[in-house]
Amino acid sequence: MSKLYLKTYCYAPHEIDFIRANLQECYPFLEKMIVCEFDVNHTGMKRDFKFGNIKDNIPIELQDKLEYHQCSIHDHTVEAYNNEADIHNINEPVMRSWFTKLYNFSPNDIVISIDADEIIYGDKIEYIKEQVEKYGVIGLKLRQFFYKKNYLWRNKDFTSPIATYYGLMNPAYPNNWRDFPRHTEEYVGGHFSWCMSAEEMVHKLHTYSHPQYRFCAKKDLLEDAIQNKKYPFDTDVDFDIEELDINDKRIPLSLRG
Repeated sequence: MSKLYLKTYCYAPHEIDFIRANLQECYPFLEKMIVCEFDVNHTGMKRDFKFGNIKDNIPIELQDKLEYHQCSIHDHTVEAYNNEADIHNINEPVMRSWFTKLYNFSPNDIVISIDADEIIYGDKIEYIKEQVEKYGVIGLKLRQFFYKKNYLWRNKDFTSPIATYYGLMNPAYPNNWRDFPRHTEEYVGGHFSWCMSAEEMVHKLHTYSHPQYRFCAKKDLLEDAIQNKKYPFDTDVDFDIEELDINDKRIPLSLRG
């Protein structure tokens, strides 16, 4: 019988809220939620482990299904602060597939592969499993939220995370576990992109995968963007934000209220 695993990686303390939310949504269905933290950021620059024992920040009734790993991958990555190609082709695949070195999965185990800010709707888990049983691997269509958990970006779907049988991806290490062309017809969660403080955004802009946007790493510019629903990264983008009621059902249950 297939077991279901949810796996991700984390780099900043604000992501603990997303880890908790995913556990709350998916707990009844999971064998484990696997969370890796690395000794480098996306650019390959060294960093300290920030989380200590991450379980101390998770409700006790959820802790038994959370497995957190501090992983040293510096020797497997490259320094690439201004080299987006190396970040995407070398560093990210190592990060997203490092978990395969830590477990002995069955080929028919199902893995949902997400980044930390991608929250799965608990009531869509059975649908996701049905899609994997039908197709083997499936991209997951998420609603796109931006800046705040109730700022919905209209007409902007996000489809990078996947669900798959483990045997279809392993032993292809390193592997991005991401961006499959076929995706679910139904929305199965939300991508809570840049839902953090302006200070945390500045840090992210200097450590994440898209060097062309580092020019936005200015606290005042980002605070103005949040407050006035602007998209400073590219002024030609149609950035149409609908501010939802905090209990809107399009927001995952674990993040409402």
